[in-house]
Amino acid sequence: MTDPFLRFVNCVGAYRMRAFALNEGLGGALGVAAEPLPHQLATVRRVLSEAEIRHLISDEVGLGKTVQALMIVNALRFQDPTHRTLVVAPDNLLSQWQDECWTKGHVMPALVGASDFDPANLPSVTLVRPRDLTVRDDEGGRIFQADNKVFDLLVVDEPQTMPRDAVQTISQLADGFRQVLVLSATPRLGDGAWRNMLMRILEPEIAQLAQLQNKTIDELLAEREAGAATELLKGADAFPLVHARFAAGRRIVRNSRSDWNDRLPRRRNHSIRVQPLHHERLRIEIARALVRNADSRLGFEGPQWTSAKSLQRSARAARVVLAEIAGRGGELSELARTARQLTLDDPGDARLGALLDILASQWTKDPDQTFIIVCGDNPTIDLLQAALPRYFPELEAAISVLRRPSSGEVDRVTNLREMQATLAPLNSGVSRLLLVGDWVQAGLNLHQISSGMIFYSLPWEIDSIDQLIGRIDRLGGGRADRHGQRWIDIWRILVEGAQETAVADCMAAMGVFDAPLPPLSPEQLTDVQQILAQTAVAGSSPDPVSKLAAADQGLPSSIKLDPSVNTVAARELYATWQQPDQERQSIGANFAGHTPVARKESAMSIWLKTMDRAGDFDVGRRTDKVDSYCFRTLWYPRQAASGRAGQSPFLLPGVNHERWMSDHLPFILRRSDVSSPPRRTVLTDEGEDTPRPLHFLDNGSVIFDTLVGGYCAAAASTFSRAKRLTQTVVMMPEGHPALAIGSTVLLVAAQLDPFPDEFLPSLWSTEAEELLATAPTDAQRIALLADRKALMSRWRAVQRAVRLAAPPRLLLIGSAHGKEGWCMLSREQIETCLQPFAPPDWKAVARGRPASQPLIKQESVERLEAVHRDLVTEAAKHFHEDAVARSKSALEIVAAQMSATFEAELRNRNLTAERRRTARPEGVPEELWLGQVAALERLSTSSAINLSEALALIHRYQAGELRAGEPQTISILMGLRCID
Repeated sequence: MTDPFLRFVNCVGAYRMRAFALNEGLGGALGVAAEPLPHQLATVRRVLSEAEIRHLISDEVGLGKTVQALMIVNALRFQDPTHRTLVVAPDNLLSQWQDECWTKGHVMPALVGASDFDPANLPSVTLVRPRDLTVRDDEGGRIFQADNKVFDLLVVDEPQTMPRDAVQTISQLADGFRQVLVLSATPRLGDGAWRNMLMRILEPEIAQLAQLQNKTIDELLAEREAGAATELLKGADAFPLVHARFAAGRRIVRNSRSDWNDRLPRRRNHSIRVQPLHHERLRIEIARALVRNADSRLGFEGPQWTSAKSLQRSARAARVVLAEIAGRGGELSELARTARQLTLDDPGDARLGALLDILASQWTKDPDQTFIIVCGDNPTIDLLQAALPRYFPELEAAISVLRRPSSGEVDRVTNLREMQATLAPLNSGVSRLLLVGDWVQAGLNLHQISSGMIFYSLPWEIDSIDQLIGRIDRLGGGRADRHGQRWIDIWRILVEGAQETAVADCMAAMGVFDAPLPPLSPEQLTDVQQILAQTAVAGSSPDPVSKLAAADQGLPSSIKLDPSVNTVAARELYATWQQPDQERQSIGANFAGHTPVARKESAMSIWLKTMDRAGDFDVGRRTDKVDSYCFRTLWYPRQAASGRAGQSPFLLPGVNHERWMSDHLPFILRRSDVSSPPRRTVLTDEGEDTPRPLHFLDNGSVIFDTLVGGYCAAAASTFSRAKRLTQTVVMMPEGHPALAIGSTVLLVAAQLDPFPDEFLPSLWSTEAEELLATAPTDAQRIALLADRKALMSRWRAVQRAVRLAAPPRLLLIGSAHGKEGWCMLSREQIETCLQPFAPPDWKAVARGRPASQPLIKQESVERLEAVHRDLVTEAAKHFHEDAVARSKSALEIVAAQMSATFEAELRNRNLTAERRRTARPEGVPEELWLGQVAALERLSTSSAINLSEALALIHRYQAGELRAGEPQTISILMGLRCID
């Protein structure tokens, strides 16, 4: 028999989880499996609160751009479950995106080119490589169509690593997407060509106007900023609005590592110098002779530099170069023959002993440490892969290798599979070393694998050094010392007298090893490479060498946000977010925790425990059959006698009632349960061959969303005002604090939303439908539909802005009958009555059963219900009035942004229509020309209608004309009794 009390508690739990997602959870953003950091919280809040999601997140390396993107995706999916995202990422980042989407973002993404890719049945996230958008099939069509009718959000990750033609194609495709995110720590805004492509993505209306008026994007951005002169005179209070509407960089967000050093590991640099062997001295001499007359203005370009680098790596790498030089003849040929023969007679390497010493000393301190060794090239990788197990037998079959992928066309998922195969032994602890060349793809996360990097050979380009170290110098990386400070260790093994050593010393003087590179202009990069080339030619570092300093971001702008002010504001926002707000809190006072996320995890744990005790679901615990990793499981309640599944209030997704062993859903609940690196699957049963997906339980997860939706539906069908008031006798364990509150309690719960979905207008207004009826072709109707979808996207932006400024809340009202009659209860007292478990051990649970006779007289029930109904109505009224006031400034910014965007779109469409109207193309029939003019004019009319309707929604909300219906409430009357 259903326990009405525990069922009511579970229904309130569902209300609680939804309220948290919309309140402290930033509209669902914080449902991802990550504890948000201050800068992430601020960035996600900013992006979600603006009129249009079209932003570049340009945080420096290691600050978690992917997690921020997943937060935004999760919020958009929470707001609109049909929302779909297309992620364009380089090949070697696809594995990371697959892992992050599932382990943090609740989505197993589709991968274009995979054998199981089904374009007709896409999940909410799809991954695609850049070349799949540019390469054409035999019929001239692209391999994959980035269809903005299918996808809402376009995410472009690390575009600076993609071929320029691919970025050009993406910038064109982005025009039609309603939402766009670009992620790049080094967006190359100082390069005019790259800046144009990125600004076309971020500011498509400006880019189109530049074409129409034969101007540059930079010129138009400068003109727009100049138009803000009058607004800037209004003072500092007007600056946020001015920046949001006029600034060239209004859609660029950047956080610097220097502002968040307390959240990142520190670096320890170790420089180890060794004396060269005889054949190494000869090779250094030959290398110096090869580049003696090189033009340092060209940096390290040219075959002579390629040969010089190879000569200073392993003997295997040098032999090919030495043979080629020996075959040329000339003054170096005899020296090259001698050096080559020496490498055959004694193929030793002066650096190997130093490497062995580092590994031995470190493994003596901690045998489980894993290291990344930068080898420089494939022959050196082969050397170490063969040599190291002779000194450390335990490394046999415990060394992983990551080589630069071939530049040729390969199977679409080959590189991804190779990457997964390479990193899997490191993730599981089987491998202890990762050997790489002089390259690691930007965005690849290795900080969960290793906190130590050894440069056996050194790249001669500062950006390569920066990317390599950046793979481990990231949030959550490093090893903690006894004071809690996290560190990464970087070793440089340098051969005395080598050009590579001189280059390394020059880089060290520039600060390349001490911290991530600051943003550098193309001119600065050219100067740096010239200095390094001069150093290599001379064999020593010039004196003095200046530390590298940041260049301007390359985006000309006179309206800029102060980074230090932004950092302070982010920390203040984070501090405010951490503090529970009694007026708006969604998680009760009884749920302790340092952050709202921790408090929610506590509440979820009790919610699951209540489900289990109520017999609604079976919530168990298991360990992985291979490595004893702990997780939880969810299934239907199991009948003790038969082991079969009992009845639950609703069905779980994809879970069979018959197979109780194999259909338990595995999940983890707390962020502290997330392993490092996060795992995607577990083996739940003995003899099981195929692991099952491991879910993280929070909003966005199909399991969690089913629980919330199912209990909300159960609440409406059982405890709503339309139903007869449920009366139950609740047997409280002895010592339960609710017993001191009263003998009879009436509790009412409601969800208050400042901008419910009912406020969103329907897709088509009467005026828009009339315009649609005039369109004679499918193509024109599709264009008008795209306009309306773009308008709906902006209406949803209004909803997000209001909810972020005036978050929804869980309303709890209660009264109790005690010695002095009926009295209203505080929030804390209500939470006490809803707590089914009793101290001191919190194991004894309250139980309810339907009351066999009325707890109080019917007229008393009706009077109490009327009082509580009035209280709910009054609370809702004040809540909505307060929401209008709280959201005033946020909506002013949204309205200004919408006006600017729609006015720019309307201006462009009018210009285009006027051009076509006044210049009939040669050879085009008059009827066709008039049809084209009419179609363009129709689009202009559409923009005007959408502008009016977008602003009308904001004005109606601000005027209080949008009124929500009476809040849906659930209630229960409880007679509290003590268990004898």
